[in-house]
Amino acid sequence: MSIALRPFRPGDDQLVVDLWNGSLVRDPISVSVFRRQTLLNPNFDAAGCLIADASDGAAAGFVLAFAPRSQRLHSGAIGAGRIVGLGVLSEYRRHGLGTQLLEAALDYLKERGCVRVSVAAHEYYAAGVDSVAYAEGIGFLTKRGFQQVGQATAMGRLLYDLEWPEEIRAAERRLATDGIAVIHFEPQQTQALAAYFAAEFPDWIEFFARKLDARHDLDDMVIAVTKDGEVVGYCQHLDTDHIGPFGVAAAYRNRGIGSVMLYRLLDRMREKGFRFAWFGETGRARPYYERAGFFVTRTYTLLKRDL
Repeated sequence: MSIALRPFRPGDDQLVVDLWNGSLVRDPISVSVFRRQTLLNPNFDAAGCLIADASDGAAAGFVLAFAPRSQRLHSGAIGAGRIVGLGVLSEYRRHGLGTQLLEAALDYLKERGCVRVSVAAHEYYAAGVDSVAYAEGIGFLTKRGFQQVGQATAMGRLLYDLEWPEEIRAAERRLATDGIAVIHFEPQQTQALAAYFAAEFPDWIEFFARKLDARHDLDDMVIAVTKDGEVVGYCQHLDTDHIGPFGVAAAYRNRGIGSVMLYRLLDRMREKGFRFAWFGETGRARPYYERAGFFVTRTYTLLKRDL
């Protein structure tokens, strides 16, 4: 069987998604998601999205690699490449195609000045490589020079039984006494929110703008605001039942602001008919989310390799 690798061409959107869903079966995506998160990513380059065409005329696999050209939207540092996705359809495996695709992607990244490469992490497709679903893939990568450098944890909770614990209500009252209100975002707070992003989490403004562009409800965004109008916290319903980003200004942490924001957002999601909510990566905050009723839904292996 002969295989020819070629770069992505206009109109290949559905083809790549079919290859993705046929090989990375635990993480299916839609064409609209692929266009929004890959084709519109400022780091997308057709030469970094390779499709393997088999001699029988069918597409057999793909690889998607990013060489960061900007620091936007979790793109990573310049020089730190990323393998976003790599998959081979089951009927074409065991012929060296995965190795061929991987080596071509690594060559692409090296040619563009990358000195190291990670797999999957922080593309908002997945926080890493699912440790259970893709155990074979992890073995494949470690045999080819990748090292396991850590784990990421995704967590979720059911919303059927959502109730505010008394300590969270008490924190809300205490914050009100201190002049801090946790409310749903309103348009007149745009400038104050932009200042918060600039000072605390600069790349988050893109997630906020995406919500506005998609004409999502403004109550999908919860903010903490002082009596002087300063925004000191932000929590967002990203899409479907996915939450994030979520954080509090450094000077205002450990006062219960995050917990009140989280319950306010979960409450609104429940009112809208959502019965589940999840975070893609919780890191060291796992005990915090466990106290709020979240449980581990997936664990991801973080893989890196020097080039």
